[in-house]
Amino acid sequence: MVILVVHIQKIINKQMNKNDKKYKILTPNGWADFDGIKKIPSQPTINITLNNNKIINCTLDHKIYINLFECVEAKELKPLDWVFTNNGMEQIKSISDGETKDVYDILNVDYGNKFFTNDILVHNCEFLGKTNSLIDSMILRQKILEIDNNKITYKFVIDGDIRFYKDLMPWKKYLVAIDTSMGVDGDFAAIEVFEFPGFYQVAEWKSDKLNQNDQVTKIKELTEWMYNDIKNKGNKHPEIYWSLENNSSAEGFICALRQIEATMDGRSYIKRAVLINEDGNKRKGFTTTKISKPRACSQLKILFETNRFHILSRDYLTQLSNFSDKSATSISYSASGSGHDDLITASLTIISMYLQCKDKYDLDFEIYPDEPIPDEQDSKFEDTFFLISIN
Repeated sequence: MVILVVHIQKIINKQMNKNDKKYKILTPNGWADFDGIKKIPSQPTINITLNNNKIINCTLDHKIYINLFECVEAKELKPLDWVFTNNGMEQIKSISDGETKDVYDILNVDYGNKFFTNDILVHNCEFLGKTNSLIDSMILRQKILEIDNNKITYKFVIDGDIRFYKDLMPWKKYLVAIDTSMGVDGDFAAIEVFEFPGFYQVAEWKSDKLNQNDQVTKIKELTEWMYNDIKNKGNKHPEIYWSLENNSSAEGFICALRQIEATMDGRSYIKRAVLINEDGNKRKGFTTTKISKPRACSQLKILFETNRFHILSRDYLTQLSNFSDKSATSISYSASGSGHDDLITASLTIISMYLQCKDKYDLDFEIYPDEPIPDEQDSKFEDTFFLISIN
C-alpha cells in the first residue's frame, strides 16, 4: 500500500491521473492493476473507527464490505457493526462526522473493483462513459447496478478457481473458449463458458499463474467435469464445443497440446468436447484479424445492448467498461489504459464459434452478422463515483 500512497501524493493537485506507471493496489485476490485516480473537490465525509483503531475517512455513499461478498453504503453503518478487513472481521468502535474536503476515487480495479484502504475492504466505481467504448455506457451501468443491487455472484467453484454462475442443464449445449497467455506472471489467460440456446454466461476463469501446459490441462479438466455433470443429470451424449484464439500468444498452448496428443496415437487429449476450428484455417482455433474482430465486436454490442447476451460476472463487466476503440482510422477495440480484456477476448471467440456453427450444431439463436457497429460519437454520460479519501 505504500507505493499507492506515494503515487497519490504525487498527483494530489490533478483532477485525474492515469496509472501509467503500472502501480498496483491490494485486493482480496492479491495485488491488482487499476486505471488511475480521480480527484473530486469538496465532499462531506465521515470517520469510521474500528476496535483495532484503524480509521477510514470516506463519503457517505462509499461502499464498505460487511463480509467478503456484501457491501453497504457507509451511512448505513453504526457502532458495533462488523466490517471485513485484511485481517478478517473487525467491529466498528465509533462513527463521527468528518470534514468537507477533496476526495479521491480509485478507478477500474481488477478483480471486481474491491480493494483494501487502511486494511478495510471497500468498493469503487468504474470510470464509465468513454465516447469510444464498445458498449453504451448507460446500458452497461444499468447491468452493473443490477448485479450489485441483487448481490449476484458465482454459485460454486470447481478445480480451485473456475467460477460457475449457473448449474449445467442436461438438455443445453455449451460453448467453451480460452484466451491463452504466455505463462506465469504475464498476461492473464481466461476461459468463458456460455449456454445455448440463449447466450447465457455459465462459468469463468482467469489466471496469470499457469504456464501453457497447465492451461491445456485446465480446459481439459473443465470440459471433463462438465461432461460428467451433464451425463449424471441424464444426458448420455453431452454437447460441449471448445476453441481458442490462435494468435501469437497461443502458439505455446497449441504446441503443448500437439505434443501431448503425439503420445496418444493421434487421439484427442481434450476428448469430452468437440474442437471447433475456423473454416479454411489449418491451425487449431480462430485467428483474429482486422475483419474478424470488428465483426465479433459488432455482434457482442448488438447482443448485449438488446439484452440477448446474459452476463453474470462482475469482473467481465469491469473489463467491458474499459473495452474501447483506440484507432483513429479504423475499428480496433481493446482494453484501455492498464486494463485487461482477456475475458472479453474469450467471449469474442465464443461469438466467432457461434457464427460459424449455429446451423451445423443447431444452436438456435438469431443474430445479425452484417449489422455494423453504430456510431457512438454522440453518446452521453454523466460521471458518477463512489469516493474515498486517501490520507
